Amino acid sequence: MPASHNGVGLSKGCGMIHDIYWSNQGAGCVVIELEQKDFEELVLVALVTLPDQFRTALKNIDVVVEDFPPMDVLKRTGVANGYGLLGLYQGVPLRDRGPHYSGTLPDKISVFKVPLESSVDTIDELMPLVQHVVLHELGHYFGLSDDEMRESRGDLH
Repeated sequence: MPASHNGVGLSKGCGMIHDIYWSNQGAGCVVIELEQKDFEELVLVALVTLPDQFRTALKNIDVVVEDFPPMDVLKRTGVANGYGLLGLYQGVPLRDRGPHYSGTLPDKISVFKVPLESSVDTIDELMPLVQHVVLHELGHYFGLSDDEMRESRGDLH
């Protein structure tokens, strides 16, 4: 059952690959390892602490926590190592949806637990990184490119 808080939750969905959030820091050695429910809570906090105008604009989107990206995703994105992919947005960005956009499966944001955990040295570093990845993927949901996000908020990679 998906975790939820104030109408924002984690669930399952599918769609086409739009963009990825990656890291070249993953060493492949997990130092931090949270229980699944505790990690999901970090993602949920990242969602519920979004400003109201963004949180209420989230429609037809699932946010899921997965341990690692699937092999087919790694192949399609060109990421050689599962530790190098921290998050992934799959779907049709809001600004690309036309008047006939309806009846589609939800967009999907995947947050990859083990690569995120292996990208930090302490638990105190994990929450800001999770928030950063969730915000980055939501930027793609709203139709922003990596370049646009870098220009508006600083380098997000």
